[in-house]
Amino acid sequence: MKIDWQFLRLVAVCFIGAAALAAYPLSEFATPPVTKSVVAGGIMSILNLLLGYGAIELSFGKSHTTFLKFVLGGMVVRLVIMWAVLLILLRIYEFHSASLMLTLMFFYVMNLVLEIYYLQKRIQTKM
Repeated sequence: MKIDWQFLRLVAVCFIGAAALAAYPLSEFATPPVTKSVVAGGIMSILNLLLGYGAIELSFGKSHTTFLKFVLGGMVVRLVIMWAVLLILLRIYEFHSASLMLTLMFFYVMNLVLEIYYLQKRIQTKM
């Protein structure tokens, strides 16, 4: 499996940029439970993106059926895992629900854009 460091740098820049934009409001206005929930949402999101990146890398160049099984099936598996972790964080560890959900929603949309960008880039380099 070849690692695309340029894409991973783009992911790092996006996450660091989002963290930098959120740092001041969180430090000045958020309570510790809200900050903890935002950090947990960011970590869950980056792990989700990295698993998606791995699925794309492992399946790219294989048959279309295998590729779809890895990418779409992997997406379902990742969503179920995120849902389970989310329930554990909310029910057992009593994280702040609104901040956790909003953070996950924001980063999930950002991750989808990044994954689509990466897929488009991979397809263009293959042709």
